[in-house]
Amino acid sequence: MFEWLFRFTPAEYARGELLLSSDWPRLWAWVIFAAGAAALAGLAWVRGRGLGLWRLGTLVLLQWLMLAAVLVVAWQPALLFKTLQTGANSIAVLLDTSASMALVDPQKTRMQQALAALDARPVQTLLNDYPARRFQFAADATVVERFDAPAATGTSTSVADSVQQVLRSLQSTPLGAVLVVSDGADNRGSIEPAQLAAIAAQGVPVHVIGVGRETLPEDLELQDVLLPQKVLPGTSLTARVSIRHDGAGTARIKVYDGERFLASSDVTLPADASVTNGYISFELANPGYRDIRFTLEPKTGEQELRNNARSRVVQVTERRASVLYVEGEARWELKFMRRALDHDAGVRLVSWLHTSPNGYYRQGVEQPDELKDGFPLDRPTLFKYDAIVIGSVPAAAFKPQQLELLRDFVSERGGSLLMIAGPEGLGAGGWGETQVGRVLPAQLPNDKSSFHREQAQAWLTPRGRRSAMLKLAVDAAANDAAWSGLPKIADYQDIGALKPAAVSLLNQRVKDQDAPLLVTQPYGLGHSWILASGGTWRWQMLLPLADQRHEQFWRQLLRELVADVPEPFNVQAHSVGTKLVVNAQARDDAFAPLRDATISAVATLGAESVLIPLQPVVGQSGSYQGEATLSRPGNYFVDASARRGGKVIASNRVVVQHNSANAEAFNLRQNRALLTQLARATGGRYWTPDDLAGLPDAIRASSAGVTRQELRPLWDAPLVFVLLLSLKAAEWLLRRRWSVV
Repeated sequence: MFEWLFRFTPAEYARGELLLSSDWPRLWAWVIFAAGAAALAGLAWVRGRGLGLWRLGTLVLLQWLMLAAVLVVAWQPALLFKTLQTGANSIAVLLDTSASMALVDPQKTRMQQALAALDARPVQTLLNDYPARRFQFAADATVVERFDAPAATGTSTSVADSVQQVLRSLQSTPLGAVLVVSDGADNRGSIEPAQLAAIAAQGVPVHVIGVGRETLPEDLELQDVLLPQKVLPGTSLTARVSIRHDGAGTARIKVYDGERFLASSDVTLPADASVTNGYISFELANPGYRDIRFTLEPKTGEQELRNNARSRVVQVTERRASVLYVEGEARWELKFMRRALDHDAGVRLVSWLHTSPNGYYRQGVEQPDELKDGFPLDRPTLFKYDAIVIGSVPAAAFKPQQLELLRDFVSERGGSLLMIAGPEGLGAGGWGETQVGRVLPAQLPNDKSSFHREQAQAWLTPRGRRSAMLKLAVDAAANDAAWSGLPKIADYQDIGALKPAAVSLLNQRVKDQDAPLLVTQPYGLGHSWILASGGTWRWQMLLPLADQRHEQFWRQLLRELVADVPEPFNVQAHSVGTKLVVNAQARDDAFAPLRDATISAVATLGAESVLIPLQPVVGQSGSYQGEATLSRPGNYFVDASARRGGKVIASNRVVVQHNSANAEAFNLRQNRALLTQLARATGGRYWTPDDLAGLPDAIRASSAGVTRQELRPLWDAPLVFVLLLSLKAAEWLLRRRWSVV
């Protein structure tokens, strides 16, 4: 109906330019219109004096509209179309030949679907008018004469890189459009905004035909595994495993250290989510580089099982982390905490105990002068520790400079601060009124009576159940039983309301009231913690000698404090597609950014070495980033160094697993969002193989290449005559109704 009335479709109006094609003078036309309007108004006034003002105005308005419509018709409105000139432009056709196109989905392979789309009448009609420049692509685009049953064997996919490469190669060619046929299963999963802007700046519309299903109910994919690259020996780790699925069910995760089985866990997959995170805990004891393999048990009917497994390399270091404990009174907690670490080679506990107004007692020091003057007064001395524990010590015992150092220790050094309840600790010690109070995860009350010598029962929160640090038993049910069977703690302290970023891992129940017991939050680069009790020693006192739950709790808590604390020269590396990305944070002993250092890395696999210069990251002082292309899969040693004046001032090593051989086994679902994003950003459109009828007209409307102009009149559209007839009929009917001659 719209097209019959207006002569063209809404899409044609959207791409056409509306103009008036008559040379009839505009100014004289307006003069005539004004004179005619005045004459009509005067005539209507003479004839209709008894009608009333609004009736008279209605008739005059209809006459004016009639005159205006005639005037517009006299100007001959038209649409100006720019159309690609046949024979003078080319169309670039890109066919995805990556390995994911070989997937049978569901009866035909995606490659068969793609070739059928290219053989469809709309595409063939288009290619008859415009010569095709054919390319097949996976990670890169290559020129081909024709698409004769191409093999889908590419080991990685980069849609944006391939489109950009083709546009550059055809810059001197009149190019009307780019047509991409792909499943969008890009190994990067997205297009960088800068690259998308660079493609759009070429001014060539990219049209995309998407093949393959967007959901695969029969497939499970181990999308990602998140865990540290470096840990201490004996660390209990919790890995976050992301599972891609289309439908509800249960997935079982298994973890192996090489071929040695470590743990398994079941994850419930809800129907209303496409990616679900599961958690699995395990322990790594022996130093060295551990190849940790995660697997998903396959579903019935899964075609691709390679995406059910991922590996991560974890370095179990021999470095010994240092924890500084400052205490204001002799308490059982310090004794049992030290006992818990007696046989732990990974953590050193250094304690400074205030024994009298002028006396103190040091334990665990490595040098005779360590802490001999009390709590450190400078950044390098304090920042050599990884974590700080403060017990029943009032804030007034610290100098303002030391309180600032404590704040910076967490926010800038990235260390952990744990404060333990006590008669002079937390709010009772005035800590809520200091700069350190801002770091802590709760709004401490300034109340001397906040510490209570009453027993309370500790219990796990839902978040605490997922924490490896609070695992007293491997099985979830056994762990709950282990916690519920612990004796009551000896005391507790009110800590006030939790801050927005804080989470409680343990709660305590006192007189049928629940309150946070173990709370943490991120702050700057580090973390702050509160243990709202100084009485966990009752677990040790009231349990059998062979029961190690108290020692296990403190050993795991102290290890958690030092687990993710960065080194001054911190390096991370990860593999994306065929790329190795290296990030480094370079700081001195006081953890001030190194701005004048030259940072580089070397990735080594056997006899192969790749040099990776790292460049400063804009807006992030002391941060550097670089990337390189890797030629083969394997575990790469990445050795990074910071140089000043040609001298190495810092170095670090990490290991990254590059498994490009299996890259195409992941992200199997058609990534329609990526393909649509590419098309929209360039002025093109996303198409399905079943809906290609409008593709030729859409590409002919491109203004990218050599175009010809076509002027199509609108003055003879049926709507014009319907409008003129309607205006005159309305005036006549109103005159009859109001008895006006």
